[in-house]
Amino acid sequence: MTCFDIFNGDADGICALVQLRRALPLETELVTGVKRDIGLLSQVSAAAGDRLSVLDISLDKNRGALLALLANQVEVFYADHHFAGEIPVHPGLTALIDTQANICTSLIINAYLGQRFAAWAVTGRLAIIWWQARGWRPRRSIYPPGNWSNSGN
Repeated sequence: MTCFDIFNGDADGICALVQLRRALPLETELVTGVKRDIGLLSQVSAAAGDRLSVLDISLDKNRGALLALLANQVEVFYADHHFAGEIPVHPGLTALIDTQANICTSLIINAYLGQRFAAWAVTGRLAIIWWQARGWRPRRSIYPPGNWSNSGN
């Protein structure tokens, strides 16, 4: 059995993952991308019995890959705050989805873990507020630091 952590490469996704793995340590293969690179489930080659933790990427944008993974008997834990559309009902899927405007994935994970890592949850939320307040977007990548633009591209 292989375990995968698939997460958005922004502060919210990273802070959600830090909380999850501090509470539930597990050796996993990491799959991520830069902010807004959210079609990540299609990059995972999982087999029956494998386990995925998916954090801070839109279920709606990954629906096809998710359904294929579930059909192949892959167990999926999915936590997110983006638009999900209709959430599939499947015994192999645990979905924690909350699309309220004041919620982020870090807060969802913190609640799931019994409020054990509030500092990480607040960090994830404040990063989103920071981005929204400035209207800034990474030009191409958040790596390396310094490649920022407030042009909205």
